[in-house]
Amino acid sequence: MRHPFATALLASLLSCSWAWAQAAGQSDKTKDSPQVTTQEVAQALPPEPLQRVLQSVVTVQSRSDAQASTSRTLGQRREGSGVVIGPDLVLTIGYLLLEAESVDLIDHQGRRIPGQVRAVDNLTGLGLIRTLIPLRLDAVPLGDSDNLPTPGKLWTLGQNETAPTALELVSRKVFAGSWEYLLEAPLMTLPAVNNWSGSGLFDAQGQLVGIGSLLVQDVYGDQVPLPGNLFVPVNLLKDPLPDLVRTGKRTGPATPWLGITSQRLPSGGLAVLRVSPGSPAAQAGIAVGDTLLALQGQTLQDLPDFYRRLRALGPAGSRLTLTIRSGGQSHEVELLSTDRSGSLKRPSGI
Repeated sequence: MRHPFATALLASLLSCSWAWAQAAGQSDKTKDSPQVTTQEVAQALPPEPLQRVLQSVVTVQSRSDAQASTSRTLGQRREGSGVVIGPDLVLTIGYLLLEAESVDLIDHQGRRIPGQVRAVDNLTGLGLIRTLIPLRLDAVPLGDSDNLPTPGKLWTLGQNETAPTALELVSRKVFAGSWEYLLEAPLMTLPAVNNWSGSGLFDAQGQLVGIGSLLVQDVYGDQVPLPGNLFVPVNLLKDPLPDLVRTGKRTGPATPWLGITSQRLPSGGLAVLRVSPGSPAAQAGIAVGDTLLALQGQTLQDLPDFYRRLRALGPAGSRLTLTIRSGGQSHEVELLSTDRSGSLKRPSGI
C-alpha cells in the first residue's frame, strides 16, 4: 500500500503487523485451505454494472493538524478510497477522516473536488464526506451485506485501479480491534489486496456491500493463519445513515469508551498496550504494562467479551469497575466511560 499512515495505524492498533509476513509464508504451506485461483481472480464484474462501479470509486486525500491526537498514529496526511453513494455524498473508512482539517476527492477523470467531513461513525468505523460542488457521478446503490453467500464471489475496486479484482467472501468471523472496536460479522475476503483503505466491495449487480478497512492476519481463525482483508458491511450504516447525513452523528446515547488499547494474553487477562491521554483510563491511573483482569468482578476472557460486557453496562457516561494487575499487585479502579468523539478534534465540516 502506498499510504504511510496505514503502517502506523496497524502497528499501533493491531499490535500484530509482524504476523502478516509470517502468515503469508505459512499460506503456501496450508494445502487444506480453500484458495482462489488465478482464473477466478481474472473474471471481471458483469458488463452491465461495470461502468457504474468504475466511475463510482474516488481517491480520498485528507489532512489533519500536526497537533491532532490521531496524527501520531495515522499520520497528518492520509490517502485512500471512497465510493459515491449520493449526488454529493461519498462513503469511506472513518480513520481517513478523523480530525481532518481538509478533504479532497479525485474522480476517475482526474477532477479534484473539495469536500467536508460529514460524519465519522465510531461504532461501525465508517465515514461520510459531503462534496462542496456537484459530483456529476452516478451513485452506487447499497446492496444487502447480511445475506451474501459464504463462500461467494465479490469484487473490489480501490483508487487509481482500472479494473475490479475478484475476491472470495470466506468468513464472517468476529473481529475485535485492540482500540475498543468490535464487529460481530465483518466481511472477510481472499486473496489479500493492498489497496484496501476505503475501497469498495461490490456484488454481481454492482451494488456496494462493504468498505475496505484492514489487512488481517487470518480470515478463518487461529487454526488457519491466512492473511486477507476485512470489509465493513454496509448494512451497519443503513439505519443511522439519515441521521449521520443530517446531523453528523447517530441519535441516542453514544457507545462507551475507556481509551484502552489492549490484547489478550495467553496466560489470561488483557495486556494494556496504550492509554489515550486524558481518557477515562488515564484519569483512573491505568498505564501501559498493566493487565486487565475483570470487569464488574467477572474475569475477562478476550477482547470481544470485554467490549460486549462494557457496552451491556450502559452508554457513554456509565460507571464501572475494572480489576487490574499493576506491578504484581491486583486492585480495583472505578471509571466513568465517555464518548470517544469528545476526545477528538472535530473535523472541519461537522
